[in-house]
Amino acid sequence: MWVSDRYGAQMGWAKTDHQVCLAHLIRDAQYAIDAGDIALAPGLQDLLQRACKIGRRRARLADATLQAYRSRLNAKLDALLHIIPTHASGEKLKAAIEACRHSLFVFLANRAVPPTNNGSEQALRPCVVFRKVTNCFRSEWAAHLYADIGSVIETARRRAIGVLDAIRATLNGSPLDGAASLLTATKKG
Repeated sequence: MWVSDRYGAQMGWAKTDHQVCLAHLIRDAQYAIDAGDIALAPGLQDLLQRACKIGRRRARLADATLQAYRSRLNAKLDALLHIIPTHASGEKLKAAIEACRHSLFVFLANRAVPPTNNGSEQALRPCVVFRKVTNCFRSEWAAHLYADIGSVIETARRRAIGVLDAIRATLNGSPLDGAASLLTATKKG
């Protein structure tokens, strides 16, 4: 599964499902509205915001309900894509939506996929703050070390593995999946 914000280098990596970040598209719709598109962008922004609200309620909804929501969202999107934008930014937005249309509502068919990549961006935020506060790294090896440690810790957090267990597993050359089973075996013993 892959969730991305449509940055060119992030496209084409999905092995099973690809969900584009709806938050980024909502922001792009707001840019189009601010630039003067009053035909397409407002409706598209409303549709994507509605989809995100459904995404936040997914855990409480039945599969059939999610399928019905997905059908309605796709039908509304079809109607919106027939609208002719009133500004060049609206046309650009329409082209972007048409290019990633098949990746807009994947999260409604697969509960493991989030509708936005906000979680990933929030995980990167401490790195950005650290870089800004320290005025960047003084050496390339330090930057790589910081990234490696951050990756191990964030992966452990997302997999509910203790940080110390994850660091031990990494230093022993074990994948973090093995750390989860090691942690389970340790708790049982």
